[in-house]
Amino acid sequence: MISTIISFLILIGVLVFIHEFGHFMVAKWIGVKVEKFSLGFGPKIVGFKRRNDGTEYLISLLPLGGYVKLKGENPGEELKNDPSEFTSRKVGDRFKIVVAGPVMNIILAFLLFPLVFMIGVQVPQYLKDAPTIGWIEEGSPAAKSGFEVGDLIKSIDGATIKNWEELQNTILTHPEKDLRVSFLRDGTMRGSVLTPLTNKDFGAGYVGWECSFDPIIGSLTPQFPAEKAGLKPGDRILSIANTPIFHWNQVPQLIKNNKEKEIEFEIQRNDKKLFFLIKPEIQEISGEKRPFIGVMPLIKTINEQYGFFESLKKGAQRTGEMAWSTLKMLKDLITFNLSVKALGGPIMIAKLSGQAAQSGLTDFLSFMAFLSLSLGIINLFPIPVLDGGFILFLFFELIKGKPIEVKKMEIAQQVGLAILIFLMVTVTYNDVMRVLPGNIKDFFPWK
Repeated sequence: MISTIISFLILIGVLVFIHEFGHFMVAKWIGVKVEKFSLGFGPKIVGFKRRNDGTEYLISLLPLGGYVKLKGENPGEELKNDPSEFTSRKVGDRFKIVVAGPVMNIILAFLLFPLVFMIGVQVPQYLKDAPTIGWIEEGSPAAKSGFEVGDLIKSIDGATIKNWEELQNTILTHPEKDLRVSFLRDGTMRGSVLTPLTNKDFGAGYVGWECSFDPIIGSLTPQFPAEKAGLKPGDRILSIANTPIFHWNQVPQLIKNNKEKEIEFEIQRNDKKLFFLIKPEIQEISGEKRPFIGVMPLIKTINEQYGFFESLKKGAQRTGEMAWSTLKMLKDLITFNLSVKALGGPIMIAKLSGQAAQSGLTDFLSFMAFLSLSLGIINLFPIPVLDGGFILFLFFELIKGKPIEVKKMEIAQQVGLAILIFLMVTVTYNDVMRVLPGNIKDFFPWK
């Protein structure tokens, strides 16, 4: 718990500092007076004021944010047409100050991702293995296209496929598109057309094949049925409900088929065979209720390090992928293709930051980079009270040739604040519902 809190405070502190420092740095460079620079909101914990620039530097009580107070920034504030006043500066200067915060968050992500690749990243070993099919889901696109266990994928649409990483990336990025797949079966080259479906949880391509995953438990979710029943990491699952298990992907499918029924698991632990009765717990994922017992497969990893230039290239690619993922998520929210129940708030971020910190430095830095990038992109959205909303006001001012009326700006900011409050309440409610025991959740009829 303490390590989770510390990692969360470090994470939020860095992201907020970088964001506000962007506003602060550009304001100073342009010549606008910075009256306050605060990490956190609310009452002051500690602070000091520098005589040479008159800026008060603060650490405030509530750590979920921060602010830079500029001279003459408030609507309706009496102005003296002083160049040190924010509102007295031309539109271009104000735009630079406002956009600097989100841009700094995006730059931080662009710097952190290459650093992660230089330090070394833990990569699942199977991603580097030859793309030999180890399991095929019944009724899936792969099954319907005639693929079989043991087929070795050689190319897709003429592009050579060397390992599972290349195969997965190709499938994930081509949902609902016909792909010409060449593969080797029993020493003979064959071909088939494969059309990935769209995975409704992630919006990516899905065909229903996997590499060869042994049914060995790698980790268990605390307080979930599997851990409570006595299963342990390293246990090999021999059968579920009298069905022999040869591949990990059989496990979630059989649990799903049995729903909330008590299921018998046959386990091999060292040289012993053990039997457990486990009743799945229902969890809601993307609006759909699914049974879970809280087990994850054992996935061996290898550490991959890259040189400076290769790290820059991979870091830029990762930044682009994460930016696209964030924009797609926002689009799906706006078009109601993604439920707000899928969103997480401070509690989830704290939990994930704690898990990332325990996993190692590279995981923590990767998580920080992803959040920094998301923060930068979201802040550019044209919602009043966000930086993007202020940029929208500046755009209208540029078009009209005069500032937006104070009353209209205040109304717009109240609407924007209401939207943010709704989102904060929603994600906090989601967080609380994720950590409450099932019997307490039953008291919330709107869940």
